[in-house]
Amino acid sequence: MKVFLEAAMVTAVFFGAVWYRLWFITLVPQPVIYDQDEYQWYATKIYYHPQMLASHSYRSYPFPLMLATVYKFAGFADYPAVYTVNAVLDSLTAVGIYFLLRFSVRQKPAAWTGLLLYAVNPFTAGYVGVLLSEILDAFFITYALVYGYLFVKRKHPFWGLLLGFFAGMAAETRNSAFIWAAVPLFLTLFFIPFKKHLLAYAAVIIGMVITVLYPLYTNWRDYRELSISKVDSFYAMEFFNGATLKILPPFTKMYPVDQLIMWREYWSEFYPDRTTRERRALAKKYFLKGWEVVKSDPVDYVRWRFYKMWYVWQKENIFFYEEPGWQDRRYIVYSGNLALLGLAAAGIFLGRIMMRDGNRRYIWMVLVGTILYGMVAFSFSHAEYRLSIPFYPVIITLSAVGISGIWQLSNRIISFRK
Repeated sequence: MKVFLEAAMVTAVFFGAVWYRLWFITLVPQPVIYDQDEYQWYATKIYYHPQMLASHSYRSYPFPLMLATVYKFAGFADYPAVYTVNAVLDSLTAVGIYFLLRFSVRQKPAAWTGLLLYAVNPFTAGYVGVLLSEILDAFFITYALVYGYLFVKRKHPFWGLLLGFFAGMAAETRNSAFIWAAVPLFLTLFFIPFKKHLLAYAAVIIGMVITVLYPLYTNWRDYRELSISKVDSFYAMEFFNGATLKILPPFTKMYPVDQLIMWREYWSEFYPDRTTRERRALAKKYFLKGWEVVKSDPVDYVRWRFYKMWYVWQKENIFFYEEPGWQDRRYIVYSGNLALLGLAAAGIFLGRIMMRDGNRRYIWMVLVGTILYGMVAFSFSHAEYRLSIPFYPVIITLSAVGISGIWQLSNRIISFRK
């Protein structure tokens, strides 16, 4: 009976989170511009292909494929249908956090705290109403952690398959998570001996291979390149941006001329006849331009890397493209996010105690590894606030652990004084 009641309550929170998100995005409707146009461009190519197989030189396939699939059912460019799917996915992420905490911490208060905290958080909710991939990537990242824990605990190929698939999809959905997938995958080796569980690890590899079949085929067909992501080098471009752009404040509209020139000439989608050699030459060109900036003042470059490790986690606004009056609320939003980060930091230290044994330690290591990955990886980029949004399920999971740990610690102190 208790299980059914708990399931009913989680379901109620899920539907409440969906409603909240669909209401929340009506407060500041977002225009369909900039990056959204590019995702829409790719989705259109997929939509009109007979087998829904299309390539794009600088956008990855999962989110445009999701857009095209929604359009097949709801009608082309039916944005409210996309926003509804986003709301469902982000609410499922909240449920994923609940299960993750129930499995790892094994304390209902922590699980409910994580569920409710994510259900009402405005930071991811604000991205439900845009055609961007953050919500989808947050969903894949969360469930990669859930299935990673189940894989470590059960050592069954089925959970390994799901771990490989969800980690691979997280990597494919956004460039910022491409290398991140190694965190939950690599850490399984500390808990499951590779030689003793070859079949289970084979399932992980199969799950990952499934996620790269789409770009492998379309990139070879259209560009004659064996690429598991995109043919235009994201990393050379981002290294250049990270070296030349110090920070990117909210609602930045004006960019240096060098950035505008780069964005116009870099992407092969604008030049259908560009060859593999020409793409590599452009990547090398902008990597060297970024390297020249580094060499000109290496101390300043290093100093900004450390600042960006912190800056990318800050938040002053909720909505990405437009938010009238955001400056009047910026300190409230900033303080709220700062409190969340503080609780997450507490969760890192207290979680080491609460998840110190057995398979639970795997989750703690992945959560901490994810934060460290984000800090380092984002420091080499232009480090805008948006980059960290897909990792906010991890921030909120750690915050829930922090709240639960502080509560337990407080009760122990009170009991000791008595």
